[in-house]
Amino acid sequence: MLIQTPTDFTPTHIFPEGCEQEFVHTLGTFKSSSLERGACEEIRVKLVIDLPDPLVGQVKTAVQEGGYENAREFVTTAIENQLELEEYGDNEFKTLDEAIEEFDTSESRSSDNQASEEEPQESTDVLTDGLGRQEYDAVPTVPPPDPERLDPGPLWGQYNRVFPAKIVVRRLANMVQDQNESGSLSGNGIHWIELDHFQDDAAQLARNYGLTIREYDKKKSRGRGEKVASGLPTGDDPDKSKDRFETHFIGYSDRNRNLTGAPPHLHFVDISDEDVSRIGITDAGLAFAELYNPLLDDGPDADEPLSAEERSFYLDHAKENINDEYAAMVKAAQAVNEGVTGRHRSPNISLN
Repeated sequence: MLIQTPTDFTPTHIFPEGCEQEFVHTLGTFKSSSLERGACEEIRVKLVIDLPDPLVGQVKTAVQEGGYENAREFVTTAIENQLELEEYGDNEFKTLDEAIEEFDTSESRSSDNQASEEEPQESTDVLTDGLGRQEYDAVPTVPPPDPERLDPGPLWGQYNRVFPAKIVVRRLANMVQDQNESGSLSGNGIHWIELDHFQDDAAQLARNYGLTIREYDKKKSRGRGEKVASGLPTGDDPDKSKDRFETHFIGYSDRNRNLTGAPPHLHFVDISDEDVSRIGITDAGLAFAELYNPLLDDGPDADEPLSAEERSFYLDHAKENINDEYAAMVKAAQAVNEGVTGRHRSPNISLN
């Protein structure tokens, strides 16, 4: 949520003695930083923001239907999400022709590795981390989520990377595969993994590997919008970073049975609404999981987060199964071709 109150923003500072605080207000977002971390035991900041009545109603509805405890939790989450976008968002956009040309170039490069793509690279170090590609002949799938449990329209803007979802479906496929090979059962059977266990496992793997990928981002001097580790839980606060990853890129069933997270909305996984939630992989999720991925199957120094085959699969899947998302992608591509960039809005773009 972008809080757009550039003229009505009134911060009231309440500091313990000897503490200082700096606020930067840009396009309705704000950041706060203590001049000396740890210098103050507690800093409370009261922010008074005038919101239009329609936004107030939308916030109230979101709190009631989204599983938030109160409006404060909703606003805090919104601010954290916006700051994450400020840090990792794209500053540079390609035209549609440039994107197609890049796709063709990547596809040509990937043909040189076709032999290695045809067979799983079982000897890689990544495989020992639980993210390597396997033969998935023992992975039973589950049906896609009930559409009534999904948000209508295009994907939420915070589901802004595909590679994190790739990690999730690859790990889920491997865990279901291992579970079936060992003959162990999990609650409802071999189709499902207990969600809490999977979230802890996948988020920690994503953080471990993400930190390694981030080092290559630094070594290769990748700028904002180019960082391959974007979207992975690599923040300074491990718990908060992993919690955000679990919410955005794994998902859960809220108190109203609605599903959150990119993988359910991409129809890659389903999550049960039992007292003890479970997660299972769909046919589409398994098909995406088993495709070759440069980062997971070649190593963390790869320059591309997705292979040409993965990008092609994603576009075809969205076109066939997630109509609103595909329509939004087409509209975004048209807007970029018209010269719309990150901080501009075109009157031709509907925000409904």
